[in-house]
Formats: sequence, structure tokens, C-alpha cells
Amino acid sequence: MSGNPLLGMQYVWRGFQNLRTPGLRRYVAFPLLLNILIMGGASVWVITHIDGWVGQIVDMLPGFMAFLYWLLMPLAVLVVVFGMAYFFSAVLMILAGPLNGLLAERVETMQGHSLPDESIPAMTVRTLGRELTKMMYYLPRYLGIFLLGWIPGIGQLLAPPLWFWFGGWMMAVQYTDLSFDNHTKPFADVRERMSQDLWTVMGFGTLVALLLTVPVINLFVMPAAVIGATLMRLERMPFDGASGKVGYAELSGNETPRLTHDETQGTGR
Repeated sequence: MSGNPLLGMQYVWRGFQNLRTPGLRRYVAFPLLLNILIMGGASVWVITHIDGWVGQIVDMLPGFMAFLYWLLMPLAVLVVVFGMAYFFSAVLMILAGPLNGLLAERVETMQGHSLPDESIPAMTVRTLGRELTKMMYYLPRYLGIFLLGWIPGIGQLLAPPLWFWFGGWMMAVQYTDLSFDNHTKPFADVRERMSQDLWTVMGFGTLVALLLTVPVINLFVMPAAVIGATLMRLERMPFDGASGKVGYAELSGNETPRLTHDETQGTGR
């Protein structure tokens, strides 16, 4: 497996850095508002119910495993927290898919890349269809991990790391795919291309997954992740084999490339 997880995490930071970049603000505003409404409400709901859910999971332990309570209790919390974070993130991505597609497109045009011409209604239909395709990919796998977590003992030990690993992968796929989909690349090709730079992808995805569980910060994760994932796709997974620009992995020191701003660029949308 190739790549660098720290490099992937840096793309998340670059996403946050560029939230206020001129030329991106209007594309960030609507996804950010939707994110605040959904993730803010979801955070309050989970906090008020998590104690009861975890209690139910722990009550499933057989009597002879009672001594494992303090080991399994944190694992049960992780299962619930990550499960809810991924669930609400998936709902949010479906609702905000077209808005995020426009944001990813704008990031590319500001970096000097061109995209196929497409009307907003056509892009909306395509983006929503792609979100359903991704849902059909990850729902059976999430369900399998969820059911595994209800198996006392071994299942509860294996489920949290599986949630963490697959959740990180799906967060990376979810956001990076926006740029691929804007170029109408097949979803199977997206997964294959991302697996070739797996450690970078996982560094990005696992950090996004962790930030989704942090109150307040999780309100800003979605637009930042869209920006960071698009930059990662452009620099690490260019379609022509070379991006024509200096990749962040090739930079030395503390220099952090920022998005350029040129109001004459764009797709006319």
C-alpha cells in the first residue's frame, strides 16, 4: 500500500484554510448552513440518548464477562458515536450532494482545470444518482459491522476498529468522488484509483471521520472536506498522469499552497 497518511491529513487542514477564500465563499455558505442545521441537531439528539444506547449494549454481556465492563464500555461508546456520525453524514451528503458538486467544481476551476459543460438540473440529477450508488456500496458493509457489534465479546472487540477503518475509507470516497463524478468517472474506477494511494486516502478519511464526532468543529467539516478532497484528487490522482502543478507532497518546509482566485474563471453557473 502506497501513500502517506500525514499528507492526507494535511489536505483536511488545507480545506479548512480555504473556507474563507474569495471566490469560494458563496459555494461554501449553503452547504455550511445545511451542515449546521443537520449536524447541530443530530449532535444534540445523540448526546441526549447515548447513555441509554450504551447501557443496552453493555447489558447484553453475559454474567461471566462482567469483569470486561470497563474495557467494553468505551468500545460501545465508540460504536455508537461513530455509527451516528456516519449515519447523519450520509444523510447530509445526499441532501447537499448538488451543492457540494458545485463547490468541488469551483475548486477545480480556480486551480485552472476545466470541466465538461453541464446544466445545473442535469448536474443535480447526476449527483443525486451518484449518492444513491455510494449508498448501495456502503450500507450493506455498515450493516454487517453493526450486526457484528451486537455479538458479545469478540464482536464488540472487532466492531470499533472496523467502524474506524471502513468509516475512514468511506469518508475519503464520499468527498473525493465529487471531483471524479464531475468528470463522469465510473464509481468502480474511483475506488480503484483511490486504493492506489491508500495511506494518503486513509489519512484524509480517518481525520474527517474523527472531526465529525467533535461538537462545533463537525459543523464545518463538510465544506472543508470537499475542498481538501478535491485538491487531493487534483494533485494525487490527476486524470492525465500529471497535474501540471507542484504537488503538495513535493513541497518542502512549512509552505502550504493556497487556492488561487481568478473571478474570470468559471463554468458560467
